[in-house]
Amino acid sequence: MTLPSLALLVGFAAALASFAVQRLRLGRRLAAPFAPPRASAAAGVRYAFTTAFLPWAKESARKHLASYLAGIVFHLAVFAALGWLALSLLPAAPPAAAAHALAAVLAAGLACGLGLLAKRRRNTTLRAVSTREDLAANLLVDAFLAAGIAAALRPTLLPVFQVAGAALLLYAPLGKLRHMLFLLTSRRYWGTYFGRRGVRPAPRPLAGPRG
Repeated sequence: MTLPSLALLVGFAAALASFAVQRLRLGRRLAAPFAPPRASAAAGVRYAFTTAFLPWAKESARKHLASYLAGIVFHLAVFAALGWLALSLLPAAPPAAAAHALAAVLAAGLACGLGLLAKRRRNTTLRAVSTREDLAANLLVDAFLAAGIAAALRPTLLPVFQVAGAALLLYAPLGKLRHMLFLLTSRRYWGTYFGRRGVRPAPRPLAGPRG
């Protein structure tokens, strides 16, 4: 096993262990509410992970559709890169056609990530609520995607991609990127509570794409 592969394995193990500890520290389960349920908690959870993500269900996304779509592409590219990062530990290399297709996906994600960063720096409102970690997290993910593109086009650069991936995995539980865990947890809690109360899904249909 090469040194970059070993570093990647350590990164995966450390990230998983850290996320597990953080999840256990979220606290004890809250006491059951006294009010009787008005609807289905399961329906609320399904809504939280499906319809609630659609742009017309969120005012911020509905008013900034281009940024919403760029965020979707950015995150899909990151998921694709993480999948390939795991597969890079196997001895088999992907076919050339698949590698070039992956490079195109990662390039699209990188362009969207840099575009969102530029918007954050250019927009006075977004810049006012941004922190240095917002910039650092975006640049770290962008560097990871760039390393993935380089490795897909030139297989000899795969160790660079693995080292960049190890750095990303080691950082993820420590900073902003840990939302990959807490997003899932918070959405489940949100859907369970409001689904049980009969608030979500809404008793009446939400506004469509035209409002």
